[in-house]
Amino acid sequence: MGGIVASQIEVRAYDFQRPHQLSSLQLDGIALMSESFMRLASNFLATYLRTPVSMSLVGIDQVVYDQYVDHVKSPSVLVVYGDEGTEVSGNSVLQFDIGTALAIIDCGLGGNGSGEFGERELTEIEQTIFRRVMVQLLDLYAQTWRSLVKLQPVVRAVEFNPAFAQIASEGDLVVVERQQIQMVGRKDQLLWVWPFSAIQPLAVSVTRHGWGRGDDDAQPVLRSAEMQRYVEEVSVEASVILGRTRLTLREFGDLKLEDVIVLPTRPDRPLPLAVAGQDKLEVVLGRRGSNLAVRVVGNRGGNERDHV
Repeated sequence: MGGIVASQIEVRAYDFQRPHQLSSLQLDGIALMSESFMRLASNFLATYLRTPVSMSLVGIDQVVYDQYVDHVKSPSVLVVYGDEGTEVSGNSVLQFDIGTALAIIDCGLGGNGSGEFGERELTEIEQTIFRRVMVQLLDLYAQTWRSLVKLQPVVRAVEFNPAFAQIASEGDLVVVERQQIQMVGRKDQLLWVWPFSAIQPLAVSVTRHGWGRGDDDAQPVLRSAEMQRYVEEVSVEASVILGRTRLTLREFGDLKLEDVIVLPTRPDRPLPLAVAGQDKLEVVLGRRGSNLAVRVVGNRGGNERDHV
C-alpha cells in the first residue's frame, strides 16, 4: 500500500444496482443548510419550551427505503409533510422518538419534560399540540431555504407506524439526515427522510448557488456574489449634519420658542453626510423638485466627485 495506514482508509460498500443519485457536494450543501436550520430551531424550541435546547448534525446518508424502515422503532412519531407549492413533489418524513415528542408536549404545557413517558402513541390532544410545534419548525425549515428555493411545507399526517407513513417504494433510495436534539436531560435523534423527488430540487439549488464544501473553483465566486447581493440590500441611516455648537446647561435651560441658535457653519462650505453615525461624504444643500436635497461633492478627506 506504499506506506498508507489501513486505518485511515474508509471503505464503503457500493451497490451498482442502486447508484447514489446525489453527489457528495450536494449532500454537503444540504448539510450546511441544515446547520442553519438547527440554529433557528434550537432557539425557537428553547423560547417556546422555556428550557435549554441544543441541536447538532450527526450525519446524512443515502439508503434504500426498506432499509430505513427496518430500523424505525415502533411506535415512533412520524410527521408526514409535503410542499403545497410547485418546487417540490412528494411527501417526506420527520421522525421523532416518542419520549422526545412527549417531553416537548409536556414542556409546552408548563411541565419540566423530565420523567419516563412510556412507549405509547400520542393522544388526539397531544397530537394537536405537537402539530402546532411541527408547523413552526417547518416554517423555519422553509425560511432556511428561502434564499435558494421557495417552499411551502404543510403537515399531512402524524403516524406512529412506518407502514402508514410510506413515502417511497421499497427499493427506492432516500436521503436520511440524522440530527441530535438535547433537552431536559434527554439526548435523542430526529431524522429527516426525503425521497429523491423531494430532495432533488433542494440538491440542485445548493449546487447552483455553490453551497457545498467541495473545492469547485466557481463556489467562492458564487458565494461572494450571493453575499454581496444581501449586503447591498441592507438599509443604513444617512443624515446631513447642518452644524454643531456648544451650549451651557443654563443657556439650554433658558431656550424658548422662536429663539435662534447660531451655528458656526458657512453657507458656502460643504456639509458632512454621516452614514451609520460616521462622517463619510461631503454635500451641499439644494432642492430637487419640491423636495429638499443634497448634492454629493466628495468624500470626507478624499477625492472630489459630483453626484446627485
